[in-house]
Amino acid sequence: MDRATPRKRPATGPATRSSAAEAAQLLAEAQPRYASLAAALAAEILDGRRALGELLPTEQELGQSFGVSRSTVREALRRLRDLGLVAGTQGVGTRVIANQPRSSYELAVRSATEVMGYSDRTLLEIHESAMVTADAALAERIGCAPGSRWLHIQGLRQPVPKAKAPPISCVDLYIAEPFADLAQGPEIVTTPAYRLIARERGVRVAELQQEVTAIALTPAQAAALRAEPGSPGLHIIRRFQSADGQLLEATVNIHPAADRFVYALRLGAPTEGG
Repeated sequence: MDRATPRKRPATGPATRSSAAEAAQLLAEAQPRYASLAAALAAEILDGRRALGELLPTEQELGQSFGVSRSTVREALRRLRDLGLVAGTQGVGTRVIANQPRSSYELAVRSATEVMGYSDRTLLEIHESAMVTADAALAERIGCAPGSRWLHIQGLRQPVPKAKAPPISCVDLYIAEPFADLAQGPEIVTTPAYRLIARERGVRVAELQQEVTAIALTPAQAAALRAEPGSPGLHIIRRFQSADGQLLEATVNIHPAADRFVYALRLGAPTEGG
């Protein structure tokens, strides 16, 4: 795969090597061209070569400078916006707004589909995995039938790369027994189970139910999330159902306070009569 290679340009400020290295590490995994470009621009911002308030070159100028398409430039700039380093204004351009990536993880939801999973900047760190039979408590918790069988995976949702960043959430993942074998491969770490089910078995999610509850973190949850016991948290249950009402997957996530996790919901206007 081609990689973006920037043309040399003189440095306009002192370089902070550690900051530049961290920026490159944040965005330079198995580098496609947009990631290479994003890493290069992030390094320029973090080491001071792009000042706060400075406008970045236009999409056309960046494309010419790095030898990539405008669609590649747009995706690279989206990555920088996700990190909180830049903001775009129509008719003005893309401006540098921070010289350090924001520490919180933002799950930005623009449609009913996007609520189903995290971005490609996270992975599931699996601690335990076992088949379980749903008792009354579990049946009520995830909305399944008592006596049904589930693959239960416990772990932590981690940012990519993990570096020194704290976990995003504690995770309890339940996959219906007919699809449990799909979680045996390495893809379950980076790919939501419902996507594996749709791709491998042709069974798609038709309905998503979500419950969000404010909680105080227990000592065990706080220790896992590197937070203070009793501090605020979010308890989020998601249930993924097929068109015939079959529960395919359920997830229970415990997130720390809003300085570490932001849930941003943005949907279109309701239809008439809705």
